Amino acid sequence: MSYEPLSNQMLDTFVSQKYHWKSLNHEQQMAMAVEVIKHRYLEQQYLEFIDIVLGDKEAFRKYRELITNE
Repeated sequence: MSYEPLSNQMLDTFVSQKYHWKSLNHEQQMAMAVEVIKHRYLEQQYLEFIDIVLGDKEAFRKYRELITNE
């Protein structure tokens, strides 16, 4: 089953507390949950990648060059 992410406008309204989570239908609540899980997974993968890169001196040098645009 695939869920489309909620629009940024709806998320902004939700976060600003103009919506209560109960005002979202089941599909919208599920879409939010799916999106959070995906982002948590990707964040963990990103952090693991950074840890590996920082453990390798040559890779770390290249990473620093990349983020400093040198």
